[in-house]
Amino acid sequence: MHRTPLSPPPLVYAHRGDRSRAEDNTLEAYRLAVEAGADGIELDVRRTVDGVLVMNHDDARPGFPPIVEMTFADIREQLPSMPTLIETLASVPQNVWLNVEVKNFPTEADFDEDRSTVIQVVETIIAHDTLDRILLSSFDPVTMQRASQVSPEMLRAQLVRLPYGLDVAIAAALSQGAHAVNPELAHFSEDPLVTISSIHDAGLKAIVWRVELPEDIAMLFNIGVDGVITDDPAMARRVIDQL
Repeated sequence: MHRTPLSPPPLVYAHRGDRSRAEDNTLEAYRLAVEAGADGIELDVRRTVDGVLVMNHDDARPGFPPIVEMTFADIREQLPSMPTLIETLASVPQNVWLNVEVKNFPTEADFDEDRSTVIQVVETIIAHDTLDRILLSSFDPVTMQRASQVSPEMLRAQLVRLPYGLDVAIAAALSQGAHAVNPELAHFSEDPLVTISSIHDAGLKAIVWRVELPEDIAMLFNIGVDGVITDDPAMARRVIDQL
């Protein structure tokens, strides 16, 4: 089977790199994730006030202004471990997938009402990497819709978390022509087989996040989930090897 960021299962994505051994969303965390045997790395992109794409989960670091209010020079001087998207693309080996999450929440300082950040992210990936190793995702359906217009050939996944139901995410993914949904583990709490069937019957893949226990990883892969996003990729790899 041809390998892609969505197949063949079971796929292990390291959540912000190998967070069990390094500061998340750093080149060191990404390097350790590769060393741990991760198939891919899930990472988060933000934009500085002068338009540089950097990797960070939250809209601000403790004790610092929001990233969107800092210049890249500020970032490099005060938060030197925070890499750019371009540095990340260059540092992670080409045989390792990247799930690039575009952060865009109305409650955060860098809310991007016109969704220009995702356009810049896609253009940066096209200029510095290959589309066939990228899975683009966001919780924001409008961001994902804009991505589908800019690059319909890029693999895309609609992220979802409670209290939003999986049916909402599936509908959004289908309306965008997306290829997957990324639900959280809690969506599988009632009837896991019915849940994964609803995703696959819609023609979508499922990469599940917030998966940290060996028994949950084993359960998900036994029912046919396509991949997991975990803080401990080495542990996930050991579980898979025992299935």
